[in-house]
Amino acid sequence: MQKVVTLCLGMTLSFFFHSYAQQSGSKPAETGVLYGKLVDAQTNTPVEYASVSILRSADSTTLTGMLSKTNGDFNFPEIAFGKYLVKVNFIGYETVYKTVSLNAKANSIDVGNIKLKANVRSLAGVEIVGEKPAYTMAIDKRVFNVEKSLSSIGGTATDVLKQVPSVSVDIDGNVSVRNGTPTIFVDGRPTTLTLDQIPADAIANIEVVTNPSAKYDAEGVSGILNIVLKKNRKAGINGQVTAGVSTLGGVNGGLDLNVRREKYAVSLSWNMRNRKGATNSHLFRKNIGTDTTTYLDQYNNGDNTRKFQFGRVGFDWFADNRNTISISQGIMGGDFNDYSDLTLYNLNEQQQQVRFGTGIDNGTHSWRNYTTQMGYKHTFAKQGHELTADFTYNYATSKDGSNYDLQYYTMDHVAIDTPNQPENRYGAGKGNTTYLTGQIDYVNPLSETSKLEAGLRTTSRIFNNKLNTMGKDFSSGNYVLDSSLSNDYHYRETINAAYVSYTGSAGSFGYMAGLRAEQSNYNGEMKSIGKNNYEIKYPISLFPSLFLSQKFKGDHEVQLNYSRRVRRPWFRDLLPDLQYSAQSASRGNPALRPEYTNSFEMSYLKDFNKKHNVLVSLYYRNTNNAITDFSTDTVLTINGQSQKVVLTYPVNADTRNAYGAEFTVRDQITSYWDVTTNLNLFQTKINAGNLQTNLSNQGFAWFGKINSNTKLPYNLSLQVTGNYESKQILPQGERASKYTVDMAVRKEFLKKRTLAVSLGLNDIFNTDRTLSYTTTDLSDQEYYRKRASRELRLNMSWRFGKMDAAKKNKKKEDQPENNNDI
Repeated sequence: MQKVVTLCLGMTLSFFFHSYAQQSGSKPAETGVLYGKLVDAQTNTPVEYASVSILRSADSTTLTGMLSKTNGDFNFPEIAFGKYLVKVNFIGYETVYKTVSLNAKANSIDVGNIKLKANVRSLAGVEIVGEKPAYTMAIDKRVFNVEKSLSSIGGTATDVLKQVPSVSVDIDGNVSVRNGTPTIFVDGRPTTLTLDQIPADAIANIEVVTNPSAKYDAEGVSGILNIVLKKNRKAGINGQVTAGVSTLGGVNGGLDLNVRREKYAVSLSWNMRNRKGATNSHLFRKNIGTDTTTYLDQYNNGDNTRKFQFGRVGFDWFADNRNTISISQGIMGGDFNDYSDLTLYNLNEQQQQVRFGTGIDNGTHSWRNYTTQMGYKHTFAKQGHELTADFTYNYATSKDGSNYDLQYYTMDHVAIDTPNQPENRYGAGKGNTTYLTGQIDYVNPLSETSKLEAGLRTTSRIFNNKLNTMGKDFSSGNYVLDSSLSNDYHYRETINAAYVSYTGSAGSFGYMAGLRAEQSNYNGEMKSIGKNNYEIKYPISLFPSLFLSQKFKGDHEVQLNYSRRVRRPWFRDLLPDLQYSAQSASRGNPALRPEYTNSFEMSYLKDFNKKHNVLVSLYYRNTNNAITDFSTDTVLTINGQSQKVVLTYPVNADTRNAYGAEFTVRDQITSYWDVTTNLNLFQTKINAGNLQTNLSNQGFAWFGKINSNTKLPYNLSLQVTGNYESKQILPQGERASKYTVDMAVRKEFLKKRTLAVSLGLNDIFNTDRTLSYTTTDLSDQEYYRKRASRELRLNMSWRFGKMDAAKKNKKKEDQPENNNDI
């Protein structure tokens, strides 16, 4: 399959170069050229990025269009002979029409300098509504503007996603959408970065696609979250400097610098963030034996530090009106450390303490990430007709260390070696990850009401990880390799895909039908425990999608859609190495298989007077081979001695069915106050009878978010965000409910509001935590975990530079250009 994809990519590129070569040659005699320049009628300066359209004179239908260049120029190199209207439209200016006629004698027409007059009414309107809203809704995608998220300034992508409607994030950064696992992209492509490794100040917006079409990856049960990084498109030289501190001992800073000229654009960004915080957890477990019952009461208290830097440089070359080449390079790195003091108590049947143990459980993790992206875009003469190709290379390295020590004592503080001997071990490991993605997309508008899209994609992921854990032999005093907690693991995954979709409409009724084909292979090898490897080849799987929409008078729309989705096991899901801490353990499962989901959704969108937007969605997901966590009682040999533990690992359950409703309402209550409310209600049932007789669980759950933005006098803004999550069901228990409230205020200074200071208080009531209950045949367990989450952040940002560098080069740009070079 990989050879087929490579061949198809080559054929497509060959087709493109052949097409481009034809267009670069001599023009047919029946086509001509239209060009001109847009200037401000009052200042006589160029007007950039204005919309210029060519309309057929007979019926005023649009033939093609473009945006004016930074020097105001526009040109249309291949226009069939005939009569046309040149339409110029731009916010703040009156619309201008010019009549032109192309023929054999007049096959190159310069319409001259078109002077645009300011529209006073339009300018007044821009002052009121020109500000980009915090949250925009469409029937197929929602976009969250991170710049408006005051509470996440100085934080990470985890903090940003906590503010996004439809999205739920736990304290460990695990993300769900509508109680399902989404696929997370950065700039539309897979990444090796985690959410805690992406600074909030580097993010432009978050796109939420709950039921993607065949154009998107089939991965992700509940859709796609796309993190779009900042990339300034403004002309001239401009940028921003940021800095901040927090009450948890954290500091952050950043720089964005952008240069935009007619032929190229360069962007440079750098962000750093250091954060400290306390972490504590409590585990209370009832152990049910054949003749007695005992209890374990365990506490972990410690600190964590998160230090990282995030750098990125990008370059865009606008070769001509139809060809753009882009390249960017990202370099990131950091050190994440967790230090914890461990105390545990053994209790008898009457819950009386009979002995206790103390020690440490420390871990260190340092990482480096390098991301290279290259892209190419070609637009054809027909508007909307384009071909894009891009390649992404991700390479990450990591080093890990651990230090664990545990000694038991009597209640009189006398050291003992029963029932468990002392434990003392340390670990050192390293790994690397390579992630390659190549994609080609082709879009061809067949008519004004239909469009054909097609594309090819291939991805390859390679993981290498090695960890040696040395445990102390107290009889000899020597440290020996503990094979049960060591690994030497190699993993490779390849996914090849192709898609095609057709979009059409008949009046107010629209439809889009698509089909995606994906074929995947993955294999793993654990060298540290002898010959233990596997290789799984999945044949081509088909992922159809269908979208139907009906628009009605009065700005409202109904859409019904269906798509087939997949969730493949992640690297950590498959890694069979053991993670152990004081009678609790977890590991991966190499036998894990992908889960497949049929997703149905019906949505209704209504706009009331441009002030109130209502989006209601009903959804149903049926999942087979559902991936979920399973806990069992077992005995493990750790450092030469037997330990009775509760072992947790991922498994495939029979089915998981979920259905629910989502309500999102955005109200512009006044010109200075808007509120966005999001409510999700869903019922979930998990059937795991294949794992254990009659093992199933079901329950109703809901979560809601409210985001209030208020403009106050003296250039002040106030934002308050509240989140609530009801209890969630698990195959063998449930997760308790929780709520959080964040608040932030922002003040803008200077004449053009280029200096801004924000003060935010996250988790005002200090309620963000995880609390879960798990039941097995031989144990009942309660687990509580809390990270420092109440944090006061003070941040400053300063925007600098000119937004338009055209005046600098006015003399040069006013000279006529050679249109044959276009």
